Amino acid sequence: MISCLMLLPILLWVIVIVLYGVNIPWFDDFDPFPDFLRQWINNEGSVLERFRLVVQPNNEHRMVFGKLLVLVYYLITGKLDFFFLQIAGACFTLGTCFILWTSFKSSKINWWYFLPVPFLLFQLQDFLIFVWSICSLQHQPVIFFVCLSMYLLSKERFGWAMLTAVCATFAMSNGIFVWVGGAVILIFRYNYRQLGFWLLLGIVSVGFYFYGMSAQGNESSLDFLVKNPHLSVLGFLAFLGGLFDLAPWLGIEFRSVLPVISSIVVLTWVLIWLLSLLIPWLKKYLDFPKRVPKYVQRFTPQRTEGRQLAAFMLGVMVFLLVNALVIGLLRPRFGFFVMLVSNYKLYPALFLTVCYLAFLSATAGSKLQSTGFRIVLAVSIVVWILSAFNYFPTISERRKYLLVNGHNQQFNGFGLGHVPFSKGAEYVDSLMQEMVGKGIYTYPSETSLLMPAVTRVKDLPPSDMGVLVRVEAGVIGIRDSINTYSYGYNDGNYPFIVSENRTYLFKMNQNQYVGRNLLKEFSKGSQIEIPLSTLLPGSYKIGLVRIAGGNATAGIIGDVTVP
Repeated sequence: MISCLMLLPILLWVIVIVLYGVNIPWFDDFDPFPDFLRQWINNEGSVLERFRLVVQPNNEHRMVFGKLLVLVYYLITGKLDFFFLQIAGACFTLGTCFILWTSFKSSKINWWYFLPVPFLLFQLQDFLIFVWSICSLQHQPVIFFVCLSMYLLSKERFGWAMLTAVCATFAMSNGIFVWVGGAVILIFRYNYRQLGFWLLLGIVSVGFYFYGMSAQGNESSLDFLVKNPHLSVLGFLAFLGGLFDLAPWLGIEFRSVLPVISSIVVLTWVLIWLLSLLIPWLKKYLDFPKRVPKYVQRFTPQRTEGRQLAAFMLGVMVFLLVNALVIGLLRPRFGFFVMLVSNYKLYPALFLTVCYLAFLSATAGSKLQSTGFRIVLAVSIVVWILSAFNYFPTISERRKYLLVNGHNQQFNGFGLGHVPFSKGAEYVDSLMQEMVGKGIYTYPSETSLLMPAVTRVKDLPPSDMGVLVRVEAGVIGIRDSINTYSYGYNDGNYPFIVSENRTYLFKMNQNQYVGRNLLKEFSKGSQIEIPLSTLLPGSYKIGLVRIAGGNATAGIIGDVTVP
């Protein structure tokens, strides 16, 4: 029974990825994946030049493993598939869970105490990590390789630990902090010979990582820090407590309160735990303090297995704290909401997991351990349930949004994250046309449910679809104040704008819920505003396809002329 409960969040997490992942790129996906593949195919140069393509920076990151996965899949299948990339990224998180389980199991703690971990790791708040290809192959690989490196260090497999630390470094920019976590483990073990090799390899790896890379404007973050030091402190706390972001529809000043408070509570335990490791080290190395406090003796692991788990948790904890500190310093200038964005939520999930496992290793054999297990289990299940209710609708809506925008990208030259008719849109359109023309990429066909309905009604007179249409100030506004949100796989309101030779598809946005119900994200009604600048000049009919329960109804709701 307990084992089935342990597998439940993992199974549902996998099902969500399989059902709601989509073979469509979005915004930052183009540079590291299709553009990299295009350059690789067109490059007839030396091995060194192709190696340069693999390690070439994308913004402030070098995505070596993401590019290698693209390349391997292409060499095997001749295709580029973003859904495959999302599945591949998810495998890294499954691997992280396996590493945590392996380390936990070797500590000889009752196996069912591991139950809260899947509920913390496999919740839906970090959905952008597993349904957005670039995030999937940045954050998940770096977490996996950091955990693997720290695990190998805790098992005293130094050579393999160094190799996986190099992998962490080139998985994503924050992978460089693996060297800090590993150094702390070696210092606490008094292994200064290995520490020297570790630091030397770390310096070389980090130096090569940043070679030829620009500052990406991060220098302005220091000016922001000087002017707003409190935001960096609060950002650090909100980032680590991000899993308690349980009301994402609220304003950032309200939704960040619980993450900050929970972070302070958890960090209090982290401080106690770190002192329980630091004081014995100081006592042995510097003979200070003269007497070790009783609470330190209580929380210091006595068995070898417990010390190995503690060493593993220490390395990962240091990585997470340094990463959160840097995020708190560099990111608030973009807006405090960045501290709670979905693609960062894997880090607070791992942070709470590490804190819990550290607690288990520090309280082995005591009543405090069983009490802590019950508390953390209850909290983890509540957070998991609330996260599912709050974030699943967003995941579902994102899939529908990407599908209609994939249609616009395929037939209208825009839609996947860039302003229509901009240089960015032209770059993406040219790139995707080349991928499609060479048979490397194929757009998904899920919009097929919409297009027959559009074809049937585009030549009919206007009908009453129960929506309000207005055209003013250069915007087409469409509002539906009646229909409630449906969890149907394709359900929703899909406006279309059609002329004799062109069809634009859109997805109406469900109105956000603004009440106190933590289990509700959307309220009745939906709306969308379509700038006329999105459309080419001409005369169009405005229509609407409404899908409910797999059935599509459609009608013309107005017309517009774009000058």
